[in-house]
Amino acid sequence: MTYRNRIIGKELTVLFSTNPCDVYTKGRIVDETRNMMQVENEELKWLIKKNVIVLLDGQKIDGKELVGRPEDRIKR
Repeated sequence: MTYRNRIIGKELTVLFSTNPCDVYTKGRIVDETRNMMQVENEELKWLIKKNVIVLLDGQKIDGKELVGRPEDRIKR
Protein backbone atom coordinates (compact mmCIF):
# COMPACT_ATOMS: atom_id res chain seq x y z
CA MET A 1 0.00 0.00 0.00
CA THR A 2 1.32 3.41 -0.93
CA TYR A 3 0.52 6.51 1.09
CA ARG A 4 -0.93 8.90 -1.50
CA ASN A 5 -2.23 11.80 0.54
CA ARG A 6 -0.39 15.05 0.97
CA ILE A 7 1.63 15.00 4.16
CA ILE A 8 2.61 18.66 4.54
CA GLY A 9 0.82 20.15 7.54
CA LYS A 10 0.16 16.81 9.23
CA GLU A 11 1.35 15.81 12.69
CA LEU A 12 3.93 13.04 12.79
CA THR A 13 5.64 10.86 15.39
CA VAL A 14 8.75 8.85 14.54
CA LEU A 15 8.37 5.30 15.88
CA PHE A 16 11.64 3.89 14.50
CA SER A 17 14.68 5.36 12.78
CA THR A 18 18.11 4.13 11.80
CA ASN A 19 19.33 7.34 13.47
CA PRO A 20 18.64 6.95 17.22
CA CYS A 21 18.44 10.74 17.64
CA ASP A 22 15.31 10.83 15.45
CA VAL A 23 13.27 8.26 17.42
CA TYR A 24 10.22 9.79 19.16
CA THR A 25 10.54 13.03 17.22
CA LYS A 26 7.11 14.68 17.14
CA GLY A 27 6.01 17.65 15.13
CA ARG A 28 4.30 19.04 12.08
CA ILE A 29 5.62 18.36 8.58
CA VAL A 30 6.42 21.71 6.97
CA ASP A 31 8.31 20.69 3.82
CA GLU A 32 9.24 17.63 1.83
CA THR A 33 11.53 16.68 -1.00
CA ARG A 34 11.88 13.40 -2.86
CA ASN A 35 13.90 11.72 -0.11
CA MET A 36 13.47 13.93 2.96
CA MET A 37 10.82 15.65 5.05
CA GLN A 38 11.21 18.60 7.37
CA VAL A 39 9.51 18.43 10.77
CA GLU A 40 8.92 21.46 12.98
CA ASN A 41 8.74 21.15 16.75
CA GLU A 42 10.98 23.41 18.86
CA GLU A 43 13.38 23.42 15.89
CA LEU A 44 13.36 22.38 12.24
CA LYS A 45 14.62 18.86 11.66
CA TRP A 46 15.16 17.01 8.38
CA LEU A 47 14.34 13.29 8.34
CA ILE A 48 15.35 10.80 5.66
CA LYS A 49 12.12 9.13 4.55
CA LYS A 50 13.51 5.67 3.80
CA ASN A 51 15.12 5.40 7.26
CA VAL A 52 12.01 5.93 9.40
CA ILE A 53 8.73 4.36 10.41
CA VAL A 54 6.21 7.01 11.42
CA LEU A 55 2.78 7.40 12.93
CA LEU A 56 0.78 9.62 10.58
CA ASP A 57 -3.02 10.05 10.66
CA GLY A 58 -3.19 7.25 13.22
CA GLN A 59 -1.50 4.83 10.80
CA LYS A 60 1.91 3.24 11.13
CA ILE A 61 3.66 4.00 7.82
CA ASP A 62 7.03 2.84 6.56
CA GLY A 63 8.92 5.86 5.25
CA LYS A 64 9.76 3.90 2.09
CA GLU A 65 6.12 4.39 1.06
CA LEU A 66 6.66 8.16 1.23
CA VAL A 67 9.77 8.24 -0.98
CA GLY A 68 9.24 10.16 -4.19
CA ARG A 69 8.19 13.61 -5.19
CA PRO A 70 4.83 14.55 -3.68
CA GLU A 71 3.21 15.10 -7.08
CA ASP A 72 4.39 11.71 -8.37
CA ARG A 73 3.30 9.89 -5.22
CA ILE A 74 -0.28 11.07 -5.74
CA LYS A 75 -0.28 9.58 -9.27
CA ARG A 76 0.73 6.10 -8.04
